Amino acid sequence: MNQEKKKQLSLGVVFSYLTIIAQCLSGILYTPIILSSLGQSGYGVYSLCNSFSGYLTIFNAGINAAFVRFYVQTKTKDEDKVPSLNGLFARIFMVLSVASLIIGLFISWKAELFLGSKISVDEYTQLKRLFLILAFNTSVTVINCIFSSIVIANEQFIFGKLVNLLEIVLAPVITIPLLLNGYGSEAIFTIKLLLAVFVTVFNAWFCFKKLNTRFEFNAIDRVLLKSILVFAGAIVIQSVMDQLNWQVDKLVLAWTNGTTEISLYSVGSILNTYYITIACALSGVFIAEINRLVAMEKGKELSALFVKTSRVFALLVFLIMSGYCLFGKAFIMRWAGTDYETSYYVGLLLMLPVTASLTMGLGQDIMRAKNVHKMQIFINIAVTFCNFLVSIPLAMKFGAIGSALGTFLCEIVICIIVQSIYYSKVGGLDMKSYYKEMFRMLPGLILPVAYGLAVDKLSFVKTTYPSIVLHIVIYVIIYATSMWLFAMNDYEKGLARKSIAKVTGRLQG
Repeated sequence: MNQEKKKQLSLGVVFSYLTIIAQCLSGILYTPIILSSLGQSGYGVYSLCNSFSGYLTIFNAGINAAFVRFYVQTKTKDEDKVPSLNGLFARIFMVLSVASLIIGLFISWKAELFLGSKISVDEYTQLKRLFLILAFNTSVTVINCIFSSIVIANEQFIFGKLVNLLEIVLAPVITIPLLLNGYGSEAIFTIKLLLAVFVTVFNAWFCFKKLNTRFEFNAIDRVLLKSILVFAGAIVIQSVMDQLNWQVDKLVLAWTNGTTEISLYSVGSILNTYYITIACALSGVFIAEINRLVAMEKGKELSALFVKTSRVFALLVFLIMSGYCLFGKAFIMRWAGTDYETSYYVGLLLMLPVTASLTMGLGQDIMRAKNVHKMQIFINIAVTFCNFLVSIPLAMKFGAIGSALGTFLCEIVICIIVQSIYYSKVGGLDMKSYYKEMFRMLPGLILPVAYGLAVDKLSFVKTTYPSIVLHIVIYVIIYATSMWLFAMNDYEKGLARKSIAKVTGRLQG
């Protein structure tokens, strides 16, 4: 790996986590303002509409992954064919863009068909306006995928993450003044649309001017198109199931309870979304490297990379999960309000099963690169089907908590257990080593968890920001010290030393 690629990789990781930090801080500052401006019912409408954005861009994940995979392979074998490949993918994305616009407009027109009778007439009127804006937003977002995929495939992580960071920062900066002056959900979605246009133009400029990207619209290579669709199809179906699994709770609550319970559920699920983002951001940096190792048939190196990165993921995941268990209720009641205590339990039920999935980090990316990811479809179908059946009666009886409990049970029973077997038997990953390394890290949790339980039992944590922040800071220090002494290996300590040295050096410089 040359010096430029090393720089892009290392700084890409840094900017990935800066993006996560910005996203979390934005949410922490932004969400209470949205809650107070829109109210519980209005926030439920806003969250319900947001959940549909994932459905409208459902094909993106598959085509993005396919683009990166085929781009890297084509550039390695015959760089002259890259412009034709770009042209073929541009056509695919344009078709998807038009399709998402048409579907979005139809949902705006016939929202009642999807959401049932528990939503009021006024709420439906607002939803239709939001769906209309969302339709154009998703159409632009799909077009942007043409250029953002090229940026990733060329391993230009610094630029890609900086653009993401800029979008995350600008959204609340522009929107908050509008909310404080009485503008509602329509303002939020309009700003999202304008930012999507800005990001698309910016990415396109970078591709044409800096990467010298060319598009050739030759006769369609039907063999190549079939290979792309077969590869992407499995990921698309998997993404559909993922989206259904994580968003079905809101639809179930819309049918059984209405917007207030959606609001309670959404506040808890926001934190779960940030939690998932941790793994997604870091694993994305390794996609090109994974495809390279697969192409070179270096199975042992690939499995070693999986186990090694899983431990790094776990250092962060265990910190967040244990911290949320101990301090999450106090934080949510101060952050969102005392009316949202239920949201803590929603977040807990959603985050606990995700913990194992997050530590598996690169698993799905490796399966996709090996083109053995089709089994994941059946796992996700089983989880989604189970979630739907279990969540409906639980939601009818227990509201938001019941809906989250359905997701929890299905994720634990089906997704984690079956997926581990799948990674081992089909993907060739050393899952025994993975679990062995995970258990080796548990002693590092004893001291910080003991501290958290002690301060909670003695009621030292109050629902004030200074009290919560103080105890979280102390907890992080105890956690870092305990992990260093009882859990971290030489590689992880070396990684930590290098990171600290880089930060210290930049600060001194």
